[in-house]
Amino acid sequence: MNTPTSQSIDLSQRLFIELGTDLLIEGKDKNRSLSSKLIGMKVGNYLIVNISAAKPEMPSWLEKEQVLVKYVNQDDIFSFKSRILTILDQPDALMFLKYPDHVKNCNIRRHKRVECFLPIHAKSRNRRDSGVVINISAQGCLCMIDQFESWENITGETIELSFSYGNQETLSINGKVRSNQIQSSQIKLGIQFDDIDNFSQWVLSTLVPSLRL
Repeated sequence: MNTPTSQSIDLSQRLFIELGTDLLIEGKDKNRSLSSKLIGMKVGNYLIVNISAAKPEMPSWLEKEQVLVKYVNQDDIFSFKSRILTILDQPDALMFLKYPDHVKNCNIRRHKRVECFLPIHAKSRNRRDSGVVINISAQGCLCMIDQFESWENITGETIELSFSYGNQETLSINGKVRSNQIQSSQIKLGIQFDDIDNFSQWVLSTLVPSLRL
């Protein structure tokens, strides 16, 4: 029997992440960060991320240094340390990162998510579309929007969600988009709420009786 010569992979630390996931890459200086998107990987060796959003002014600190990579999955934040292996600028701006040895679950989900179906209007900058919230917690929600073309690069931006209730009344809640995922002809947005007041909490509890705020 031949003895494997490649590096063994600890399956307990395998990176479970979907292609297309948004990544935040931070340098040693916490004020240095770069938005990117995972487009490929070789398990146990490297990750390939698209950093085209950084062009035409590629940050000078991207010089094969140690970085911290963060991403959101199912409302939880995960992070891992890595090293920049190389950067390509043609035909696309791509970065190769060393495959992580360990992935940390920062576990921000302190509140239980509740499945629901709440029609909303989502607004951010010049975007405004109807959608639906499919789960919600005291911290945030996951909503689905049909017209996804205009929402693809919204991660990190502030968004306003408008909920209808009562006799044609509307409740507006602001939050920050933490993740987005294209699914067929729709896009899912993971949103973390800003601090919401008592009245907003009361309205949400009325709309979703099982929600604990």
